[in-house]
Amino acid sequence: MMQRLALVMVFSGLFLSGCDVELISGKDKAYNFNFNSGAQGWTAGFSDYPADNAAIYQLESGIRTLPGETSTKGFYLSGMNRSDDLFMFLKNQFSGLEPSTKYYARVRLSFLSNAGVDCVGVGGAPGESVYLKFGYGDKEPKQEGYYLNLDKGQQSQSGSHAKVIGDVAAQGAACDGSAFAEKTVQTTTSQRIPLYSDGQGKVWVFVGTDSGYEGLTSLYYKSIEVALEPF
Repeated sequence: MMQRLALVMVFSGLFLSGCDVELISGKDKAYNFNFNSGAQGWTAGFSDYPADNAAIYQLESGIRTLPGETSTKGFYLSGMNRSDDLFMFLKNQFSGLEPSTKYYARVRLSFLSNAGVDCVGVGGAPGESVYLKFGYGDKEPKQEGYYLNLDKGQQSQSGSHAKVIGDVAAQGAACDGSAFAEKTVQTTTSQRIPLYSDGQGKVWVFVGTDSGYEGLTSLYYKSIEVALEPF
């Protein structure tokens, strides 16, 4: 409960491009994004695949109506992991931070997944082998050549700019991919990531999946909450 309360505390002066949320005075700087209201400044990206042969990866993204719903929407990301390490992510830039300052960052994600628990797949499980990562950068996260231009690590391994915080296996989802179920993942204290604002008080933040499952992964992100704790 205390973690939940901390995630909605923010300084009244904090700003994030495209964000329309109420700002409440408190210790942490935090944001709550609900994609039923649109993209709110978040954009999709893909890396760790040959960009000159993107068609076979079936990459899709955008705000879509959730499965089984008539009006509720989420941010859809989908891709066929033919390279055995496809990274699909959402990114946004925070501003209004103290310049050149260290923060600890936490995240809480709610999403729909059609990857069930303890299912079998090619190369790895469709749920447990698709690793959720939370990271940051002093530059915009994007594919350069083949890889992401920041060190996110590979599959189950964290990198210097990102940490593994969970996977996409969801209780109630079907092993054949025919049924979606909701899952929420949030960082523990040990999973907080240290990040540094630049000289203008800005930092890029991203969340995504690093896949070891050689099949199609489709997710609907419902909400993303990010809290920044001054070091």
